[in-house]
Amino acid sequence: MKLTLNIQESKLAFFLELIRNFDFVQVDISENIELSEEHITILEERLAAYEAQPDNLLTWEEVRASIESQK
Repeated sequence: MKLTLNIQESKLAFFLELIRNFDFVQVDISENIELSEEHITILEERLAAYEAQPDNLLTWEEVRASIESQK
């Protein structure tokens, strides 16, 4: 049986460590992306900033329009 899960990036390392402890589970990661501690820290800071002020963000459409207006 194959199962697909969507897991928050901030919880991925914990989940993989947990699931690898089961001898009946095989973990196959098709995208092996290694993040440095510095990058993890940046992502965690950005997530915390979003969680503190979730209304203080731009939609993808707003970002795209801003980029295209600068061309």
